Amino acid sequence: MSAVGLADINEAPDAPWLTEAWSQEDLEAVAAPWPVRWLFPPKPGDPDRVVYPFSGPGGLEVGIRDVLGHNLDIIGIELNKDAAATATAAGFQRIVADVRTLDPHHPALRWTRGLLVTAPCQCWTPAGKRAGLDPRNQQIFLDMLTCAWEATIGVWEEDQCADDCPSDCLDCPYGWSGPIYGLDEVRAMAKDLTDERIGLLAEVVIWGLALSAVGEDFRWIAMEQSSALPEVIIEGIRDEFRCADWLSVDFQVLDAVEYGLASRRKRAFMLAARHRYLDTARTKPVSDLPTTTAAKALQWPEGIRVNTRGVRKTAGGNCWSADKPATAITSKIRGWYWESDRDRRFSLDEAALLVGFRPGYPWTGSRSSCTQQIGDVVAPPMGAVVIGSLLSQPWEDCLRQYLADIYNHAPAQPEHALAA
Repeated sequence: MSAVGLADINEAPDAPWLTEAWSQEDLEAVAAPWPVRWLFPPKPGDPDRVVYPFSGPGGLEVGIRDVLGHNLDIIGIELNKDAAATATAAGFQRIVADVRTLDPHHPALRWTRGLLVTAPCQCWTPAGKRAGLDPRNQQIFLDMLTCAWEATIGVWEEDQCADDCPSDCLDCPYGWSGPIYGLDEVRAMAKDLTDERIGLLAEVVIWGLALSAVGEDFRWIAMEQSSALPEVIIEGIRDEFRCADWLSVDFQVLDAVEYGLASRRKRAFMLAARHRYLDTARTKPVSDLPTTTAAKALQWPEGIRVNTRGVRKTAGGNCWSADKPATAITSKIRGWYWESDRDRRFSLDEAALLVGFRPGYPWTGSRSSCTQQIGDVVAPPMGAVVIGSLLSQPWEDCLRQYLADIYNHAPAQPEHALAA
């Protein structure tokens, strides 16, 4: 962490409570867990500051940095120590913490420009127990969103509004009461859910509204979630931001295989802009990207079939052909093998390559932990597509070049010794 000098303090007119008497140790204590530099306004040319709850091992950030070539000052929040270690080893910034223990009203967040949220999705997907489809759970979740508004913006007090103040203005200094209770009370409502992970999705509204209330610097949000997210939940999230005068709150379901990825990965993405209307067509390529088969990506011979379920027989079958894009990659890939050779398992580089990582990414932890990270991560190509579209950064040529680079390199040798 770089030291903060007196010149930096003197250049911070919006932080008058910082004085020359503050030592570096004092500043670190005030800023914690955020970096000291975030206590001060960004200087001209500094990258935009972005908060990233549930940031995982860094897939979305790889898409921004390595595919798109765009520079953002992202601080990720991640509870899983292995995933945080992976991201740190890859050059990304992490705070190891439970997102629900942090306060988005922290003074270090006053100049936050963007928010990224990739909350766990198991409670919505067919692979999980789908507790998010329970009407009772959905109602509790929607109540959490309503209470998140009241814990960040407050309630409208008509008789307190000035005569010349527009009644629909979020920044009205008179009409809004301000928070009427704490965020802890909102988050505590999740205890009544049959799966508390449902409540984690509410953090996109909690953080989004809280940062909106801080100031005009906060301008955009990107969220990734299961493509099975119910429409009532989508509408509930969209309504809260529309009530907060966000101009664009767009949900799209995108499948990474249509963007050249060597595996299927269908996800719902929210792209939201506070002060401008988004062109939703930006997420579509001008021309189709080439389809990449698993065999081509991994430089395997033709005719390989991959067994995913051992001897168990299921409606979905036990095998997929590597001469097509791979089925959706999950943590179970640790046990997948060639149908013709049970000892031929996937290496971590091979598993990661199928979701868009270059060989050699510094996965940290046990094999099970690493494959869990790979199964949960945002595919880097989709990070480039979504953030490029949101920030009006050209992404298509960058993505084509990145895919050509990673799928023309041979992956590392299989890790037979690490087979489950």
